[in-house]
Amino acid sequence: MNFIKRAFLSVSARKGKSLILFTIFLVVANLTLAGFAMQNVTETANDLARKKLGVDVSLGLDFEKLQKNIAKQREENPNGRIQRPELSSEEADLLAKSSYVKDYNYLKSAMGVADGYTPVNDDSEGDAMSGSVGGGQGKMPNTSIEGVRSSELVKAFKEETYKIIKGRPITSEDQNKKVALVDEQLAKNNKLKVGDKLKIKTTEETATIKLKIVGIYKRSDISSIEETAPTMMHPSNKVYTSYESLKEFSYNEDSKGTAIDQAIYYLKDPAHIDAFKAEGKKTDIDFDLFKLDAHDAVYQKMVGPIENIAATSKWIVYLVSITGSIILGLIIMLTIKERRKELGILLAIGEKKGKLIGQLLVEVLCIAVLAFSLSIFTGGAVSQKMGDSLLQKEVAASEEEQQQGADNPGFSFGMDMGQNQDVDPIDNIDVSVTSQ
Repeated sequence: MNFIKRAFLSVSARKGKSLILFTIFLVVANLTLAGFAMQNVTETANDLARKKLGVDVSLGLDFEKLQKNIAKQREENPNGRIQRPELSSEEADLLAKSSYVKDYNYLKSAMGVADGYTPVNDDSEGDAMSGSVGGGQGKMPNTSIEGVRSSELVKAFKEETYKIIKGRPITSEDQNKKVALVDEQLAKNNKLKVGDKLKIKTTEETATIKLKIVGIYKRSDISSIEETAPTMMHPSNKVYTSYESLKEFSYNEDSKGTAIDQAIYYLKDPAHIDAFKAEGKKTDIDFDLFKLDAHDAVYQKMVGPIENIAATSKWIVYLVSITGSIILGLIIMLTIKERRKELGILLAIGEKKGKLIGQLLVEVLCIAVLAFSLSIFTGGAVSQKMGDSLLQKEVAASEEEQQQGADNPGFSFGMDMGQNQDVDPIDNIDVSVTSQ
């Protein structure tokens, strides 16, 4: 009798043992497929998270390290001005030349005193109040200045919260030109128009910059709170200018190029982020004070839970594969031991040993093929259920950790440059298993 035919007859005759073997194969197959499916879902989720957050990488101060630097300054000179480290445009240019960069923007924030015009909500009748500014004597600022390389790359203009209604934006071609964008309300109150000059002094009154208005913008986020907002914090008193125009507002006179607060690089592809960061580490930029950030904290918040279940699923694959193999091996060995009499009779009537081994392999493969075929249909449901359960536990743990962090907030020095995003962790995944 053909050994393959004997194998099929043996499987159908030993229904109980075949069913046990089939069940074990099915469980191992389902759990293994679930593990691989969740790992694939993690890779897809990572790509989607990067695309959602964008392809911009910011170079700016590392605020944790900055706190230590400030503490050291206060210890060495308690009554002196706090010197905030500034990034040089020459240093930032090193990364701007990278082949991964599609476009970039430089940002520089400063506070000044209006000269020859009246800021919105200003009740000092043109004479700014005097006081202590940054550890020294000077006038209280009433104007916020934002130096940029390109206003079109600023978040408020990109999202059209701010729209230019007259004139033009500030572009990279305005380098070394003293140009300005002013708010519609500020322009209306002071009868300013495109082409007029705007003068702003430093708080110490040691320098004055004269800017040519090239554009007037309108805000769509106006709120009733603005009616009582302090002059220096009123959004209508924000003036955009080229970052080179703020050289006089820098405290680090020895810095090469123009001092900036932050450089934002827009890459060609999210996949280039790690390579771009590695390239940046090779430059002379002081990464003891500055860091390259690709929304790393926000990205981790989004994908942290799903990355944890990917690590868990990896161990599941290992454990199930090893444990399942051991169990299957033991069952097959016991089955062979029970069938010694049958195998001995077949050998006695002249059946070759190779065909007996072939029969046993065909029996196991027959059951395995049926189990793995069925797992293609059941694996999706098992993977989804298992993935949802693991993910919800990880999300709950992540939210608890974030709540603990919120209850113990740290000190932050500096300004939010608009790169941060408020996102929720990925708490829903679609896991599927196909025959491909």
